[in-house]
Formats: sequence, C-alpha cells, structure tokens
Amino acid sequence: MTEQVNITGLTRVAKPKANRGGSTILAYFDCQARGLKLRGCALVRTKGGGLVAWPPNLETEDNRRSIRISDDALRHGMMMYAREAYRALGGTDAETIGKSVPMRPVAVS
Repeated sequence: MTEQVNITGLTRVAKPKANRGGSTILAYFDCQARGLKLRGCALVRTKGGGLVAWPPNLETEDNRRSIRISDDALRHGMMMYAREAYRALGGTDAETIGKSVPMRPVAVS
C-alpha cells in the first residue's frame, strides 16, 4: 500500500515543542495518496516516542467537515515517506525511530 504515497513537499518545524497532550509536530507535509492530494499533513512524534502522520486540520466549529484516515496501512505509509523526507532535509528528531524505506525521486510541482 505504501507504493501509492508520494510526498510532494515538506517543511520542518524549526523548534518543535510538545503540545498539551505531549505530541510534538516535527514537520508539515503535502502528499498524494490514492487519488487524493492532501496539503498540511503533520509528521508527529507521540508522547510515547513513536511517529504518526496526522491529516490536515480543518478548523470548523460543528465538525461537519473533517478528514480522517481510516486505512492504517495508508497512514503508516504517509508517516514512513514523510519521515524519510524529513531526514533528507536534515531533521534529526526522528532519526532513531523505525527503519528507512527507499525514497523514489518525485517531481515537485
């Protein structure tokens, strides 16, 4: 399933800090996955030291509009490729977490 994920842009957070729940956003990224383009996803170090990918945050008062990733394999693929892009751009806060995956060259538009 991860072959269907392409990271199209990533911006590291200069000085990542934990939020109230203990999660730390390391970077924001854009990706294409299974026919969807997602802008503003987040690569997050969890309170327990793991990594996760969060979908873009849609701030609405009534929660009628939202994005959820129900496919765990897709969410994991997004995290893996975002982590590799993060590392390639000099990010070190995720260096000891998980195995590397081979990065494919991607044309960024």
